[in-house]
Amino acid sequence: MHQDIQRLLKCIDLEEKEQAQRYRLDQQHSLKALKSEGLALHPIIVTRKNFGYADYPEVNFKLSFPPEANMFRDGAAIECFITGEEPVKGVLINLDGKNGEFRLFAPDFPDWIEDNGVGIKLAPDTRTTSIMKKVLNELENNKPLFKRFEQLHDGVPTNLAAALKNSTVDFRNKQLNDSQQQAVKAILQNEDIIIVHGPPGTGKTTTLIEAIVKLIKNGEKVLVSAPSNTAVDNIAKGLLQQNIRLLRVGNASKTDEAIFAHTPEGRLANSKQQKKLNN
Repeated sequence: MHQDIQRLLKCIDLEEKEQAQRYRLDQQHSLKALKSEGLALHPIIVTRKNFGYADYPEVNFKLSFPPEANMFRDGAAIECFITGEEPVKGVLINLDGKNGEFRLFAPDFPDWIEDNGVGIKLAPDTRTTSIMKKVLNELENNKPLFKRFEQLHDGVPTNLAAALKNSTVDFRNKQLNDSQQQAVKAILQNEDIIIVHGPPGTGKTTTLIEAIVKLIKNGEKVLVSAPSNTAVDNIAKGLLQQNIRLLRVGNASKTDEAIFAHTPEGRLANSKQQKKLNN
């Protein structure tokens, strides 16, 4: 196995151990300490229960206090707990001020879910790290991707720079700087994977929109994904301004109002079939 793959696997193991140590609730890590560090929300008040995605139990809750040093982010791995009972693993769907929602990875709600003293705390994100490990362990079998991995980690030379220098592209956005133009060219000429990297505010989204428009004009089909709804919505807005037809998939309740008409729910709401159903 490539030495850098081994190193990355060891780093993931260290991260898992650190998370398990940090989020543990025991005599060395009191509930008060976890709350002060922003790693636990306690107590919570359950306001609504329902079965949502894939029939998993979902809980809406509110807090009687503003979160301190809040470390909770949408999609964070959590555990719902109460003293004396086995905690239930889940995921935070959203947290907006004093109101939030989470999903439990269980067939039903625990009997104690509406009792006094229920809380949620951050938990090690083993799902994400297990996916990371799986990909790394299989990386050498993916020849195109492993070739790029070697280029990045071993300094294997590539002729991409020379090809970019000699290529010409008719840019739709005339405001792109040289770095952005080179990134667009790299995306258009890439055959496996390309990384566009830069600090916030350097125009990565603008660059991606330009490249996506070009790819679509060339007859390609493009799938856009991101860790947050906002990031996807920002790209979707830019594409709509260029009259690109798109389908925004995801949690429609978290989608920007300007994008909702382009979700499956939005399309159905405006369809002739839905109007017939309403009548």
